[in-house]
Amino acid sequence: MTNNSLQFIWLRSVANLKADAQNSYLGIVWWLLEPLLLTGLIYLAFTSGLRGGGGKEFVLFLLCGMLPIKWTIASISSGGNALNINKGIIGQSYYPKWIFPTIFVITMSMRFMFALVLLLLTVWQLGYPVSELWLTLFYVLVCQLLLNLGVSYLFSSVTPIIPDISYLLPTISMGLMFTSGIFFDINERPEDIQAILRLNPYVEVVEGYRRVLLYGEAAHPIQFMYAWGFGIACLVAGAVVLKKLDRYYPRWLT
Repeated sequence: MTNNSLQFIWLRSVANLKADAQNSYLGIVWWLLEPLLLTGLIYLAFTSGLRGGGGKEFVLFLLCGMLPIKWTIASISSGGNALNINKGIIGQSYYPKWIFPTIFVITMSMRFMFALVLLLLTVWQLGYPVSELWLTLFYVLVCQLLLNLGVSYLFSSVTPIIPDISYLLPTISMGLMFTSGIFFDINERPEDIQAILRLNPYVEVVEGYRRVLLYGEAAHPIQFMYAWGFGIACLVAGAVVLKKLDRYYPRWLT
């Protein structure tokens, strides 16, 4: 990894972020409004309105799952299609192909920082005190970033070869969301169902946010061993394929 590659990734990520903000009247407000609207709709559906039960605890329960998973969905949807999206650049100039999914994941990570600030402010405003334990969210964030990057590398490496995979990415992303325990506590499910659901590595991530922000517990790297392993395996596999097929992608993308 050269300084030129890092500089290119950073400049393209910032450029994508600015372009994204300029493509709508509300700009960066949409980065916060979209997940909040979705959370509000789900809250109304699950509780039959604000008078139907749930209260602030359920709102925060949803937010601690919905906002982080929106980061993942955006990263996988764009990162997994990174080579297809940038086929014009790939056909004209040579860049190591791992750069392109990395750019999208970093762009979506910067967007998520706005949502994370909103999440922390909401938790505080609804009566949960700021704690030094919040610093341990660093482990959760790094773990989720690794997962997002690894899964994006893996999909981006094979999508040009099997274009149909790009059509499956939204479904795969939604599957990750609905099985990660956003709407329910996985620990309340039967043990055999829990075992199946915990095959989704993002379950550990969602539980990490809730553990720190809602339950007053510290997050430790050991709690994310399965997620670490899953992310590293995807990252290595995707990077190897991207490197092996580096010179063949322009031909498949034409």
